[in-house]
Amino acid sequence: MKRTTRRRIPAALSLASLIIGSVFAGGATAEAKESASGADVKAAGVVSRAERVAKLTGPGSTSATDVRWQLKATDLGIMWDNGNGEVLTAFGDSYGNGWTGPGAAVGDPATLDWRCNLLARSGDRNLADGMSIDSMATDRAGHAKQVLPCKRVDGDELTTIPTAGISVGNRQYMHYMSVRRWGGPGEWFTNYSGIAWSDDNGENWVKDVDARWQNNASFSNKFQMAAMVKQGGYVYMYGTPGGRFGHVHLSRVPESGLLDPGAYRYWTGGSWVTDPDAATPVAGAPVGELSVQYSRYLGRFVMMYLDDPGGSIVMRTSATPWGPWSDKQVVASGADYPQLYGSFIHPWSADSNSPYLYFTMSQWQPYNVFLMRVRLTGGGIMGGGPADFDGDGRDDIATFTQDDRAEVYVAKSTGNAFAGKSVLWNDHFAPGGETPLTGDFTGDGKDDAVTFTHGTEAEVYVAPSDGDSFATGARWHDHFAPGREVPAVGDFDGDGRDDIATFTREDTADVYVALSDGTSFGAGQKWHDDFAPWAQFPAVGDVNGDGRDDIIAFTQDASNDVYVALNEGDRFGAPRKVHDHFAPEGERPRVGDVNGDGKDDIVTFTGGEAKDVYVALSDGAVFGTGQKWADFFALDGEFPYVGDYDGDGKDDIVTFTQNDLADVYVNVSNGTDGFVGGAKWHDFFGLAGETSL
Repeated sequence: MKRTTRRRIPAALSLASLIIGSVFAGGATAEAKESASGADVKAAGVVSRAERVAKLTGPGSTSATDVRWQLKATDLGIMWDNGNGEVLTAFGDSYGNGWTGPGAAVGDPATLDWRCNLLARSGDRNLADGMSIDSMATDRAGHAKQVLPCKRVDGDELTTIPTAGISVGNRQYMHYMSVRRWGGPGEWFTNYSGIAWSDDNGENWVKDVDARWQNNASFSNKFQMAAMVKQGGYVYMYGTPGGRFGHVHLSRVPESGLLDPGAYRYWTGGSWVTDPDAATPVAGAPVGELSVQYSRYLGRFVMMYLDDPGGSIVMRTSATPWGPWSDKQVVASGADYPQLYGSFIHPWSADSNSPYLYFTMSQWQPYNVFLMRVRLTGGGIMGGGPADFDGDGRDDIATFTQDDRAEVYVAKSTGNAFAGKSVLWNDHFAPGGETPLTGDFTGDGKDDAVTFTHGTEAEVYVAPSDGDSFATGARWHDHFAPGREVPAVGDFDGDGRDDIATFTREDTADVYVALSDGTSFGAGQKWHDDFAPWAQFPAVGDVNGDGRDDIIAFTQDASNDVYVALNEGDRFGAPRKVHDHFAPEGERPRVGDVNGDGKDDIVTFTGGEAKDVYVALSDGAVFGTGQKWADFFALDGEFPYVGDYDGDGKDDIVTFTQNDLADVYVNVSNGTDGFVGGAKWHDFFGLAGETSL
């Protein structure tokens, strides 16, 4: 775009004696052998170890579950989006006010009030102070009920424990395991796993007798515990055997076939087959309590689980549901959180632009669930948009709180600083889960704010700038960039008004454009049918300087190539490789005209130990050799961006520290070989968890 033109699973009834020697010994650091392929794939990093946000269950919890629902002790906390504005959370073996601990099933038998499983609901989108529970499935006032039946007979069916959940339409599905008996530390033996369904938002459930994966005589069935994620019309179900020491295998099924085991297909490493025994590992043992979600911030799938021998919760990432999955990184350690287990990703946290990834984690003592968070590296799949909100030729900065307030703040550039603190430009725009961007959609020379709601409605709202504020958002499109598509902004027809594009990614890899007429966006039209699939990083920029924005893809794979498809007026042409090694995975690519010649260049922020910034200049046809333009800028966890902040026609670099200090630093371009004069331009802007541009 032209910037220069204006610009677990749980221990239940009798497990206490089995804990010693397992992960609950705490603090073990030895790494278990990784046996699945793909362990050498680079992982998107975490900035630091996870921190505890708040206690989710039991005495002293955010929602006082012991008082409100007689839930004093429990574990797990498996979360999924119900598709109706709530997150449902399933817990394992749970106990009432007679529980004393430590661990499960300890207390006064008369008032222990053991329930094999429970379910809670939450509409809380502001997780920084904990997750509030709004309601639970109950059997009487003030008492959370067991939602799935269990026999409670050791050696027959001791307990029934949820392992995953997902919604399709208005129906909720819960994967569970029927536990026959407990074994040694980290071991248990299951009868079968199955799927139950609910049509009343989890209040009542039906255990479908046909939707089961029966265990075998050796208790080695590969799909006894699960994680579920939706992608491209399928539900991908990851499976492990009972206990904490198995491999991860993968199956998938069309969303409409979840209750039909015959409709599932199993991944062999190269094809989908009907035989579950043919499935090969996608992640190697030892894997306990598994959770998988798609991270919008990373643009990758994220897997979290308990590494029992290692005494830690670990994370892995992948461009596709089937991998290859990266090597594991420690997210939380038993040295910091003794007797930890279970790690279930909050779906709304994953489906956000925030660097914070929230998840639930259990501890055997006090046998309750905590909301945790870890801060990710990377910079989000945000290719960029112009940000001169007052039309003075200098780019400004904006931050979208993306919480319950959904406020937007702007700090204007003076040429050597960003002025103003807490200057509110809109009091409700781009709430959590939406993607905000900026661009001049009206063509008046002042950049506006746009937000993509995603989801099934996939609406697009624009808030025009008057130079001092953004107007109330108005709907400019009623269906664009649904689900996990990646939206972008650019002037694709060269008329001086910015338009919108969306990259569908996945295998389809289509690109759609909707042109602005100054008051709305027209119908989305397919401009390309194979560009930037899966985890490739898509961006927009006028590479050849003809006044129309082109599309760019950073592959961020083994090749680290860069491709461009030039704008032909009503479509994008065939992709051409324009660089053979730029912006590897974990780096943060951006696009801008850094030398002021009218052609957009590519920029990458390496982060890591080096914290370098490299530029490859466009000659109109290809990008030149990458050259270091700055050697200490944009630390891991910060959000870097580009724009012409001093108004000299050459794009500069900015970084939002997004920590407690919330500083903003700028290095200006000298136009030839460097970003120089690094200085703090604002001392409190763009808080952690906000989206800053």
